[in-house]
Amino acid sequence: MNPATVLTASRLLWAPAFAYLFVASVRSGLRPAWLWPALGFAALIELSDVFDGPLARMRKEVTDFGRIFDPICDSLSRQTVFLAFLLGGIIPLWMFLVFMYRDAMMSFLRIMCAVDGSVIAARKSGKMKAVLQAVATFAVIGILLVKAHGLTPVPDSVWRRHPGFWVMLPVAAFTLFSLFDYVIPNAHVLKRRMMPNAD
Repeated sequence: MNPATVLTASRLLWAPAFAYLFVASVRSGLRPAWLWPALGFAALIELSDVFDGPLARMRKEVTDFGRIFDPICDSLSRQTVFLAFLLGGIIPLWMFLVFMYRDAMMSFLRIMCAVDGSVIAARKSGKMKAVLQAVATFAVIGILLVKAHGLTPVPDSVWRRHPGFWVMLPVAAFTLFSLFDYVIPNAHVLKRRMMPNAD
């Protein structure tokens, strides 16, 4: 594997490490000694996502394998983070399913377009979705670190739900929107593959 692919694959190591530390910290009463390393692994996940593409282009090592492997690692690492949020009581099951099903449907759409001989063009909503999810991840960890150090200015009872829920709610809504933003322009591909004799 080239260096860019190694960097991409590293997310498959950092994400489980993050999940273990995050869930263990939450279930043990928010231990800062575990939350801070979890924050570090979250940073490694995002940094690897930022730099693997430019590294591949700089070294002229952009490959078909990398084009396929990168979004898979993105999806698996982010779903692992959101699973940790679910197990930690930050988000409800339905919200986790929104994130999971969106990524599964995007993978299906990419496969259908590849079979059709076309390529899904990058859209601003996809980039924005990734940025929002990353920012929300750090915000949730930040909220827990503030609580872990006893600096919370407002008790959880005022929020009615965990404050992290309100951070993730608009992100889940935009994640769902981004799915439709990709599906609608490529609906003709799905129609052609589902009903090949429709034309």
